[in-house]
Amino acid sequence: MAFSADAFTESFIEETNEHLDTITNGIIALKKDPKDSEPQALILRELHTIKGTSRMLGFPVIERLSHGLEDVFKGIREKQYELSDRIVALSFATCDEIKRAIRQIRAQANDSINVESICGILQKASSGMFFSMDELEPAENDGVEAGNGEEDDSLENITSIRIDISRINDIIRSFDNLIINQFRFKNQLEEFEKKLQAQESGAITELPKQLKEDMLLTENAIFDTQHELLDLRMLPLAMVLTPLRHEIEQEALTLSKNIDFDIPASSFMLDKAILEKLKEILLHLVRNSIDHGIETVEERVAAGKSPNGKISVSSQQIANHIVITIHDDGRGIQYEKIRQKAQSLFPEQKATIAALSEKELQQYLFMSGFSTSAKPTALSGRGVGLDVVRTAMEAVKGQIHIKTAPGQGTTFELTIPLSLATQQGLFVYTGNLKLMIPSHYIVEVLDCDPAGFTLMQGQSYVHLHEELIPVYYLSSITGTAKDEHATSLIVVEYLETQIAIIVDSISQYENVVVNPLPPILGGLQALQGVVYDENYAIIPILNIPDIIRRLKGLLAYDLKKYQSRNINKTHTVLIVDDSVTTRQIEQSIFETAGYKVETAEDGIIALDLLKVKKIDCIVTDIKMPRMDGLVFLSNVRRLEEHASTPVIVVSGVYDPETKEQFINQGAQAFIVKSEFQRGNLLQAAKELLGE
Repeated sequence: MAFSADAFTESFIEETNEHLDTITNGIIALKKDPKDSEPQALILRELHTIKGTSRMLGFPVIERLSHGLEDVFKGIREKQYELSDRIVALSFATCDEIKRAIRQIRAQANDSINVESICGILQKASSGMFFSMDELEPAENDGVEAGNGEEDDSLENITSIRIDISRINDIIRSFDNLIINQFRFKNQLEEFEKKLQAQESGAITELPKQLKEDMLLTENAIFDTQHELLDLRMLPLAMVLTPLRHEIEQEALTLSKNIDFDIPASSFMLDKAILEKLKEILLHLVRNSIDHGIETVEERVAAGKSPNGKISVSSQQIANHIVITIHDDGRGIQYEKIRQKAQSLFPEQKATIAALSEKELQQYLFMSGFSTSAKPTALSGRGVGLDVVRTAMEAVKGQIHIKTAPGQGTTFELTIPLSLATQQGLFVYTGNLKLMIPSHYIVEVLDCDPAGFTLMQGQSYVHLHEELIPVYYLSSITGTAKDEHATSLIVVEYLETQIAIIVDSISQYENVVVNPLPPILGGLQALQGVVYDENYAIIPILNIPDIIRRLKGLLAYDLKKYQSRNINKTHTVLIVDDSVTTRQIEQSIFETAGYKVETAEDGIIALDLLKVKKIDCIVTDIKMPRMDGLVFLSNVRRLEEHASTPVIVVSGVYDPETKEQFINQGAQAFIVKSEFQRGNLLQAAKELLGE
């Protein structure tokens, strides 16, 4: 029978990726200690294996690449030349090209990609000739995106995984228990029927007790099987941590920084959906540490530090969460730079920002577009700050904390659930509405005592651990009746921001399976999913980051009203409408009443204005080119500084469904153009601005 490579291709791909990870680790170890012969031997052994296997299976490009890199490291072993940063960069680039060839195999069942450029550089390097990585030309028209150091399909496109046979056996045993209990139920019911027919009442009384015991056994077996099935979706954290070593070294080379790093091996397993986001989170934080945290060699030596920077990524499991710590020994967060940048972006809040504590200043690090760099680099943040980390952490229902000290470095601590499939939390009531608050956001649960609250500028605060925490009724955003006799106060925290939420009562603490929101509720950012309670009723899960933003928005709105009553100031209104005539009419109305006015013909232009102008109120049309009113409003509410800015919608027609969509997105007023009058537009604006 003829030899067929097809049956071995998947195994070859998996093993080659493992060999490449080993080679990458060997290169990094050799860079730290060029005299260590063990990494040299390991690299050569792995390359030789890849070369031989690819030749056997008929993948000539991978064979050629591995052979070329093997020749380079033979030259190092034979002391013809030394390992240099250029050779390290070339080695990583060659590994990336092999990965690109692997992607070609997955897509086309062959490794036919153009590698002439890099093979020419490998030949120069192995001959001891001078070479430059600038000679590497990007591949064109070969159907596969050039390697960039990231295995884009390492998680997202996984359709099959290796499963330990013991896990399969556990599931089989669980199903066996289910089947056994099913038969027991069947037999019990048959006995029940017989006894009833015979009317032997004494014997009948024993049956309910036995049925309850069997029911409990069956429920336990079902839950065990459910968890076993959920575990099959789990993948090792090492799938993210191993490529991270490669990334750190490449980014450090790009910035000419010498960095020692420590990423201990991890055996933890996480939900595949979490790993996909975690890859982005860790990569961004590591880049941030390299670019912003670690100083130049000259700065470190002048500060009495080792010339080499240090970055560590460690992990530990606490209950049903993984805590991942990213630490660098760099300069630490420079809070005064953050303060100055924030004041330059929001000059009208200069005095308020000047009074913020260092902890409070951290919120700006996660704001869209915020960066303390004079010139955004291609590495850290790419000019968008850490908002991508915030967004990704919210997606995986995680928490992030920052610890820093000047000259000693910065630590990012990520607390992430093992799985998105289950959730622990408190069931609470506000009015007749039952909701769930995820446990990882809860700091404390207290008895509600309004008499002990501190009232300042119309806002209540509770004094807790020498801090004043703002207090809100959950009913203020759910629309339920406010219960003046509420019993519980739940303190929640996200991104170093704490608020206290008053709920009518707490039902119980549960660990339940999370279900996605029904499509009809998909746009509700205040909810992260639904669960079933003990009565199989559908219970919404609160999205605490969004709830905090909404409730703090109420505080900001109340403060605006307070300031407008006590400070003589001129408000600025932004009018967004694609009709020149409508813009002119509305502009005239507001300017006549003494307001400042900015105008925009669509949502995209308006968003740009919001970033550079101080805007107190927005008046927007619905149907506009490029970006309509609903999308525009959604983007406005994502901007932290405009999360509570009053928005008035002016519509050509009245449509209850459209109005509801805008109100749900955060619009405070809806005016129909056919009923448009100068007075009702001005009145709506004045009420929303607290005038």
